[in-house]
Amino acid sequence: MQKDVIYIDTEDDITAIIGKVKATDNKIVALVPPKRIGAIQSAVNLKLVHRAAEQADKRLVLISNNAALVALAGSAGIPVAKNLQSKPELAEIPALEIDEGEDIIDGEVAEVVSPGNSAAETVDILQDKEPDTSTKKVASSLGSAALAKSKVKIPNFDKFRKKLFLIIVAAVLLVGGLVWAFVFAPTASITVLARTSDAALNTQVKLGADLTTNLKEGTVKLSVKTTKKDISVPVTATGKKDVGEKATGTVKFTSDSFSALMAGITIPAGTQLTSSGGKTYTTDTAVTLSTAGNTKTSAITATASGSNFNGATGSMSGAPSTVSATITGGATAGGTDKTVTVLEQNDVDTAMTSLVSTNDNNEARTALNKQFGSDYIVLDSSFKSDQSAIKPSPAVGQEVADGKATLSGSVTFTLAAVPKSEMGTFLTAYFTQSIDGKTDQKIYDNGLKSVSFTNVNAVEGNFSANVTTNGKVGPKIDENALKEFAKGKRLGEIQSYAENTNGIDSVTVNFAPFWVSAAPNDTKRISVEFKVND
Repeated sequence: MQKDVIYIDTEDDITAIIGKVKATDNKIVALVPPKRIGAIQSAVNLKLVHRAAEQADKRLVLISNNAALVALAGSAGIPVAKNLQSKPELAEIPALEIDEGEDIIDGEVAEVVSPGNSAAETVDILQDKEPDTSTKKVASSLGSAALAKSKVKIPNFDKFRKKLFLIIVAAVLLVGGLVWAFVFAPTASITVLARTSDAALNTQVKLGADLTTNLKEGTVKLSVKTTKKDISVPVTATGKKDVGEKATGTVKFTSDSFSALMAGITIPAGTQLTSSGGKTYTTDTAVTLSTAGNTKTSAITATASGSNFNGATGSMSGAPSTVSATITGGATAGGTDKTVTVLEQNDVDTAMTSLVSTNDNNEARTALNKQFGSDYIVLDSSFKSDQSAIKPSPAVGQEVADGKATLSGSVTFTLAAVPKSEMGTFLTAYFTQSIDGKTDQKIYDNGLKSVSFTNVNAVEGNFSANVTTNGKVGPKIDENALKEFAKGKRLGEIQSYAENTNGIDSVTVNFAPFWVSAAPNDTKRISVEFKVND
């Protein structure tokens, strides 16, 4: 018979396992647990799975060699097989062994024995016997008071254990609370208010993405962000161009001058000749006349297109003085008239001026500012849009069939900003240099929050700018020494020690929690904060 096999994951809870069982197609379902049994290690969970399978009209088989799991499956009524090929069997549950050698006395027996019974009757009752009258006579001399004291009382050890456990827990909590309250909880915070003086910075720096921040070289690393916008706009072409064909023909050169022929006469290519009708043509090839041949021909082409260059015949002027030129082989022909609309550079320039709107610039600037976030100082004047990737189609000078060309491509928007971390490095180096050699001075504020950039200009792919700000310089206090002194000291002692340093206005000491009256003996639990008196 077909069966479905479900491999249970360690992370599967009981709900997931039941869901997998219900989702099976076959009536017999084999459950294969993981090495770490997981949710089915509980007898309750196994019974829940078994009940869900029965409700779904399915029969479960557990595949496992785990003795504990096999026992649980037996108690839940689930057959077990060692592997998927073995025959499943219902595991036997071992019977509980009862020790009959000991008497069990409970509260019910104690209730049966009463002060009215004799000692013998009490013994008989405890031994589950009928009272012996002869014994009763002997026991009567003991008196009713002795029998009253013979009532059996059984201590409740469960209550005793619970009370003992609660007492131990309470004692541990009390000790732990005292340790926490007087060892771990106490903290001290010392706030030192120092007098400072302003230290001004006003210098020119060079900013660039490829530069490193260096005080001596006056350079600060820059970050540049870009965003692009695709553009496609129509352009009206206004140019005109004559694209008609040029007339062609053949000219014959002849010379009767013997002395010229002896020397050789060369008519170079491109020699301009004029027909009797005043039309100009140029020779396509060079010819040389000599005594070996005083007549040569060359093809000619009209200097301009148009049908008015057709039909030229007869002699032509423009040949050397000893040479005559005559159109031969028929009149010139092939010239045509055709004028087309073409795209001019002026058309492109006009369209480019309105290609990017003010709104486009504002949107791009806002998007770039968001890319930088609060960890950068944005240089607003560095914003620019690059339209060099915008190209016309067709190209300038080319025919535009319907008079409408297209400008398309991407506009690249660029914005630069100075990382605050880089600027902070530069400013700290600057003010540290200004107090060099003064061991009693310290930089309290490097002026990063108030730094400003002016006269930002593009220079050779980078930027130059003027940087201004004000730092704060004040007395130097050894924080570690102050913490060491404060250990175990009271408020007044700590204040007196710190205020003896020149340049300190005031010292505030706070202890916590409220019951603490002195600083802890651990410097890790003492914090020191320095503030400047603006």
